[in-house]
Amino acid sequence: MNGPLLTAELAIYAVLCVPVLYLLVRHSPAGLFGWFYLLAFCTLRMVVGAVPVSSAGTLSSVGLSPLLLAAAGILHEARFYRGRVNRTPERTIIAAFHLLVIVAVGLVGKGASALQSDHHTSKDISLLNAGIGLLTAAWVILCFWAGVSYIPGQNDASAPAHRQGTILLYSVTFSLASFGIRVFYTLVALTTRRPSLSPITGSLAVRVVLSFLPELVATLAFLAAGMWTRNALRIRKEKEKENYSGVTIS
Repeated sequence: MNGPLLTAELAIYAVLCVPVLYLLVRHSPAGLFGWFYLLAFCTLRMVVGAVPVSSAGTLSSVGLSPLLLAAAGILHEARFYRGRVNRTPERTIIAAFHLLVIVAVGLVGKGASALQSDHHTSKDISLLNAGIGLLTAAWVILCFWAGVSYIPGQNDASAPAHRQGTILLYSVTFSLASFGIRVFYTLVALTTRRPSLSPITGSLAVRVVLSFLPELVATLAFLAAGMWTRNALRIRKEKEKENYSGVTIS
């Protein structure tokens, strides 16, 4: 039987799936990937809360991946609205980032699954450590990418939806700081394998402060920014139309 925290996660993220789905529709196509992965993250947290504890451990180990990909997608959307995005290099970076996270998830999932058996080997431990190391590296890369986005040459203040893009960028920055706590908690928990630090069976206080709250705060920050900027695409199109009309008349 699952504990109260996992049950609470199931209930909370089931509710959050509704506004996230709404934002997925409102922010597409520019924000399609970001909000899709945020929906995937909420769905995964629901599954973790519903399955037996033995299976929840493995799912929780890879739970960071959709949140990292959501942050990357929303960051791309923010940069798109702030202007001066060279789409070809940007798409290459996004594809490489996705590949990094996918490889990391595969390593963590394989290692975590093997460690739940009585016949795991040192290779399984190495795979797990390598995977969580790559996830941590992905978070660092995302922080750097977000930081670069603040450089004046990386945006155009006259872009039609610059303000909306900036709001999304702020939400990504805040969320990276929040679930950075979760990243390093996972790094320590999985590399030391101390029972008291387990994301599933460890101390309730540790799980709430270092896992549950950082993820929830990051998700709520994305939701708040998403609601605030839900008309970004329409605003961008209207201002572009106004600018085009002005140029034509003159």
